[in-house]
Amino acid sequence: MLKNRINLELEEIKRNNLYRSFKNFYKPNCERKFKISKNISKNFSSNDYLCLSSNEEILNAIKDALKYGSGSTGSRLTSGNINHEKLENTISEFKGTDSSLVYSSGYATNLGVISALCSKKDLILSDSLNHASIIDGCKLSNAKKIVYPHCDVEFIKKILEDEKFLKGNQFENIFIITDGVFSMDGDIAPIDELFKLCKNYNCTLIIDDAHGTGVLGKKGKGSLEHFKIKANENIIQIGTLSKANGLVGGYVTGYSELIDYLINKSRSFIYSTSLPPYVIAGATKSFELIENRNYVSKLQKNILVSNKIFSDIKNINFDNNHKTPIYPLLFGKNTMDMSNYLYNAGYQCIGIRYPTVAKGSERIRVSITSCHEKEDIINLKDKISKYIEN
Repeated sequence: MLKNRINLELEEIKRNNLYRSFKNFYKPNCERKFKISKNISKNFSSNDYLCLSSNEEILNAIKDALKYGSGSTGSRLTSGNINHEKLENTISEFKGTDSSLVYSSGYATNLGVISALCSKKDLILSDSLNHASIIDGCKLSNAKKIVYPHCDVEFIKKILEDEKFLKGNQFENIFIITDGVFSMDGDIAPIDELFKLCKNYNCTLIIDDAHGTGVLGKKGKGSLEHFKIKANENIIQIGTLSKANGLVGGYVTGYSELIDYLINKSRSFIYSTSLPPYVIAGATKSFELIENRNYVSKLQKNILVSNKIFSDIKNINFDNNHKTPIYPLLFGKNTMDMSNYLYNAGYQCIGIRYPTVAKGSERIRVSITSCHEKEDIINLKDKISKYIEN
């Protein structure tokens, strides 16, 4: 019976110390309207890198858009196309592309884009540490898939130079797919080198810039701005509204024919209810704030501060030139003990285990935001050091 199988598998998960459950941490302070909760000083698990989820201007934009109702009432192709095109135009201007398309989530974007574009006559080269949504999108496609070692440009080049392999399979299109910033390690993909390969070997580069947008580049425009690369037809950018933008949803941006094709072929777009109009309004305002205010520079300053503070923690895996707010602290089998220790001390630092990361590389994933003060980061470091010493 199904219930028996479920119970057996749950017992196995618990025996392997892989059981997942919820913890409540963030509680809004009702006396401080539209202000960041006092808990932000001890919350180091958030993807809200610019603290825009509590931004007053965004919340006001959301309130104004409630005139459209609480939901969109349908998919974009039925009754759910309200103020969505305004956001898509904003994304295109922000990313320097012709056109964009908004999805219900970043996960749905990767599934919908990859499965629609990649056919059985195509080849996908995917980084070994890509996000689960990319992995699942590749599985849903009918393309041949090769997973290359993490950020190994030479491995990719050897495949692209293997004429016997390529001609033997007669691929119509070759896609190189990578995260811009890797969510569990905080390192940056070699986008400049991958882009050169795509130009030289006529490939398409798909970048999931979920953790790069709002983080990399002088104006937070992401991986391409960081590497000083202009958007073009060899590059498809995928993003999310749930990280630095502080909301929910996902998007793809590129040339206009690409977007037209996805509107007609991408199943996770066609058959999903569209995002509520108030989310669209808030997201539109968030891009304006990211580009024109100092939120990105505040975050980048905090990253520099964190690099110095964390530099003497032996378990941390980063270099002194670290550019992102994601810091992996490797504790292996002691990860959950460490996570519980910090939680009991009032800190939100969730432990990351298999299958999200490989066995033996279990970690605490520390996320810095623009709202953290230097004292907050020092206090966390002191707690971590105390645990290690004991």
